[in-house]
Amino acid sequence: MSHNEPKTPRRDEKPRHARYDPIHRALLAGLLSNVGTKTEAYEYQGARGVKFSIFPGSSQFKQNPQWVMASELVETTRLYARTVARIRPEWVERIGEHLLKHTYFDPHWNPQTAHVVAYEKVSLYGIILVPQRSVHYGPIDPVKSRELFIQHALVEGEFQTDGPFFRLNQRLIEEIQRLEAKSRSRDVLVDPKVRFDFYDSRVPAGIYSGPLFEKWRRDIERHNPKILCMTRRDLMLHSASGVTHDQFPDFLLVKDLRLPLEYHLEPGHAADGVTANIPLAVLNQLTPERFEWLVPGLLREKITALIKSLPKDLRVNFVPAPEFADAAASALEPGSSSLVEALAAFLGRQRGVVLPKEAFDPGSLLDHLHFNFKVIDESKKVLATGRNLDEIRCKLGVKVAASLAEQPHPVYHRDKITSWNFGDLPESVAVKRHGMTLTGYPALADLGESVGLRLLDSAVSAAVSHAAGLRKLLLYELRDEIRYVGSMLPGFNEMAMCYKTLGNSDQLRDEIMAKAINRAFLYDSNVRTAMEYELRKEAGRRHRLLEIGQVVAQQASAILSAYHQLALQLGKPAIDAWQPVIADVRMQLAELMPRGFLATTPDERLAHFPRYLKGMMLRLQKLASTGHTKDAQRMAEVSPFWQAYLGLAKRNREQRIVDPALDEFRWMIEELRVSLFAQGLRSAIPISVQRVEKQWSLVRK
Repeated sequence: MSHNEPKTPRRDEKPRHARYDPIHRALLAGLLSNVGTKTEAYEYQGARGVKFSIFPGSSQFKQNPQWVMASELVETTRLYARTVARIRPEWVERIGEHLLKHTYFDPHWNPQTAHVVAYEKVSLYGIILVPQRSVHYGPIDPVKSRELFIQHALVEGEFQTDGPFFRLNQRLIEEIQRLEAKSRSRDVLVDPKVRFDFYDSRVPAGIYSGPLFEKWRRDIERHNPKILCMTRRDLMLHSASGVTHDQFPDFLLVKDLRLPLEYHLEPGHAADGVTANIPLAVLNQLTPERFEWLVPGLLREKITALIKSLPKDLRVNFVPAPEFADAAASALEPGSSSLVEALAAFLGRQRGVVLPKEAFDPGSLLDHLHFNFKVIDESKKVLATGRNLDEIRCKLGVKVAASLAEQPHPVYHRDKITSWNFGDLPESVAVKRHGMTLTGYPALADLGESVGLRLLDSAVSAAVSHAAGLRKLLLYELRDEIRYVGSMLPGFNEMAMCYKTLGNSDQLRDEIMAKAINRAFLYDSNVRTAMEYELRKEAGRRHRLLEIGQVVAQQASAILSAYHQLALQLGKPAIDAWQPVIADVRMQLAELMPRGFLATTPDERLAHFPRYLKGMMLRLQKLASTGHTKDAQRMAEVSPFWQAYLGLAKRNREQRIVDPALDEFRWMIEELRVSLFAQGLRSAIPISVQRVEKQWSLVRK
């Protein structure tokens, strides 16, 4: 081993400074005024504001420890500490306990320990030994600690106790707060100071923590069990007699469903006002109109706000608004119609004026004048909240559809149906789910290769499914007749040539026959009994199917011929400036005539297809004469509606949502295109940008 290498200490040998600690602690008792703590690199804060440095010849000079004591302080060019030793601040606190100064600050309630705690600062001769540590404050200041205990633990309820008084008092307070939320005022529950005084007059001095309180409470309740129990008289400023169950019910009855209601008073909060708790399984069975009426206790305020939302030229007919609101609230009762419709009719009769419902501006009303909705699943988990029922329904569309199918119905859930052998189908049936009586809608369903029977969650989705299922069942049962009629379709080969970009000839024949089935047998799609199904099947089989099949083929021929001519036009070379127009027409055509369009497009819409296709052709032909600039100006009017439709239609298809208002909006766009790009063809209905905008406002977004 080299002489320069340090000696390795034995494993059981203590560090050198640890061996001297007992000696240093003994010396510290007489040198408390020579203690210091490092403030800068080589400067120490000493007692009573003294600043000193370690003498350069000291063994601790290079060590520069945080805490030191010195045998003497010598002043030469500066004040130096000589004969210095490293110490610990806890030694100083323990040895110099009789000389320490304790300062306490920020006392507060600690609910985890059920004590009042504060922060303590400990110093010796101005040297801070402990800058901040948490200590039990009760014995230090029993009076202040008792006040904090009563305020936080008992008044604000930040305390865990099994005392019956606590639950009773909290329940009373919550009931009174619900009364305030219902009446939209904070003048029923007494001030927290009153509740403080109640406990202050009963809890004796010296009770400043949870354990002390619990010991005292158990002793006193043996003789006086109600000593800490509050009454309504203790907690209420007045009786709130106007807040009755009739005016502010705890449940809302909608279609035999009892929907629990919650009341919350906090303007600006997401739940401010009245919240209806809606089970997911019934979401599709509820309409927004009933909820427009709120609850009776808020109806007058809402009607007043609606009247004040009228334009000034109409509003002047209904002044003062509160008087007309009183009359309307007394005369009108919630029903199937919307509140604004009923209110418009009532006010119009009162003044003999025409008052359109669109004149009201419900969007200007405060949030608490609209129902808030909370959708929950069977485990009470909140799935969605908001004030627009249609938006929530769209958001949860897939989950809603699946909720009723979780437990297959013993009667209305079947697969591989090949004939009507399942009895008559009611329009709706009552179903028990999660303790609630729900409404299910039996319907046939097209399962692709077969027909099934399902119980759906809404009348609209059931009607769409039932029509497709009926068609599939008839196609299966009448396959021989359909095969024959399909072989007799006039001009089929020419049609198939025009159709080849959409599908093959077998697919075209299936589409034509599906449409023929619809017209021959399912003209209203509401076949619900085995007898009616058989009657329609036999009548159509003998007298109508061949004739109607030929009529459908002629209509399909006209549409496909126009489609073929348009496809040829789109395939011609064109300059770059025309490409946006061509792309838009291609998109319009793809949306208008997807694969299966003949079977799925309603008859009343299909009749307009030749005019729509001719309109597209005229638009393309006009590019050569009028140019693309004018076309772009017109397209700027259509494009926002078209893009809005495409986005919403895609979402509805993915979530299996049926929205008749969106369908109407879609066909209005087609008519708007005709009016803008092919005026000579004339639209089938009065159409304008304003009318399309109005329809968009009715769509479930």
